[in-house]
Amino acid sequence: MINAWQRPRACSVIGAAHRRRGLPCQDAAAAWSLRDADGQTLQLMVVADGHGHRRHWLSQIGSALACEQSQLAVAAALAHQPLHAGQAWQSLLQNELPAAIVNGWLAAIATDWQGRPEAGTQPLSPATYGCTLGLVLMAPNWWGHTGIGDWDLVAIAADGRGRLVSEEPPSNAGAEATASLCLHNAPALFRLRAGIEHLPPRALVLSTDGVRKSCASDGDFLQLCGELSAITERHQLADGLEQITSQGSGDDVSVAIGICSSPKAAEGPELPLPPLQIHPPHRPWQPLVLGLGIAALTGTIGLLGWSWWRPPQRPLAVNPLQREVQRQCAAPRSIRATLNQRRPQFEQVLAGGGAALAAAEARDPLGALIARSHPRAGNASGLPTLCEPLRAELNRQWHQRRPAASSRGPAAAKGKMPASSPRP
Repeated sequence: MINAWQRPRACSVIGAAHRRRGLPCQDAAAAWSLRDADGQTLQLMVVADGHGHRRHWLSQIGSALACEQSQLAVAAALAHQPLHAGQAWQSLLQNELPAAIVNGWLAAIATDWQGRPEAGTQPLSPATYGCTLGLVLMAPNWWGHTGIGDWDLVAIAADGRGRLVSEEPPSNAGAEATASLCLHNAPALFRLRAGIEHLPPRALVLSTDGVRKSCASDGDFLQLCGELSAITERHQLADGLEQITSQGSGDDVSVAIGICSSPKAAEGPELPLPPLQIHPPHRPWQPLVLGLGIAALTGTIGLLGWSWWRPPQRPLAVNPLQREVQRQCAAPRSIRATLNQRRPQFEQVLAGGGAALAAAEARDPLGALIARSHPRAGNASGLPTLCEPLRAELNRQWHQRRPAASSRGPAAAKGKMPASSPRP
């Protein structure tokens, strides 16, 4: 089966919080069309996210160089490995490409450092350029992904529904920690995000973490990716990302989108629905931003994240909070990662906005669960019985936050730190 991938489109927008503070955009995104020795076309798209913390003060350059080195490494692999050998590319995504990208990136940041005044007084630390990296390769008969850090990849089916293909594995290092190119074991960490599939979706949406952080729930994030994949003009995509950061996380946001127009992709089987998502009868979205089918926003968005207008829904068969507790307790190893994504809602409760969040259980049951779980929120009367992993993680999340945190800006404005020790 030959898949007709269109050339991907990529876009980065500076975060609203970074703009207010006079900081540069620390994201980067790019896309290329490459050919192997047989003339077959490979579409490549990449996104990178600089950590932004003052320790990583050149991370915006690190992000740009990470994208550049990804293209060079993939082009070099194409020179000796034909695209029809899918199994060989599985190994490349796990081993050879990560090593080539990391080594190329280290050489590139060393060259950049040597041209700076600081090079005469202090040695280079790769942490100065620290960033994440996600890349997707789309070949005629397969597509694959690899990378490091907290980027997300979503596959969009023909009916517009999304499936989360790859996300950063849960970590014990905390909500604001992520794997990074500057870590000494970076090549090995790529293997955790490497994979190949053969049946193409209608679209693939690769994004930095600022996009997902701007959404109130994972279901909203998947729906947003479906809307983004329908945009055809780059300026419209930029306008949509601008709205996402200004009314969401405040972080830099980047996406790269690949579209497959092959008959098989258009007719492809329906992808699994996001867990426990309720899909009401279709109604047209009310237009908000130049072709971006994002509906009117409801409630407080700033710290809460992205909220969606939805048509009236029929009552659920069981209590939404009980369903949410069952869903979380069914996958205890994912609870921490899920709650880490909800940091804005924990801070909203600390800022005094817990009552509205607790009352919105039909629209966002996890947000309501968070609000009612706060020890002093006054909403515990409606809290279902929790399994021990969920109860313990909620307690841990509240314990690590202080009331003063509510006076800070968006979480992403402070910047991320590598999940373990960077290279010396």
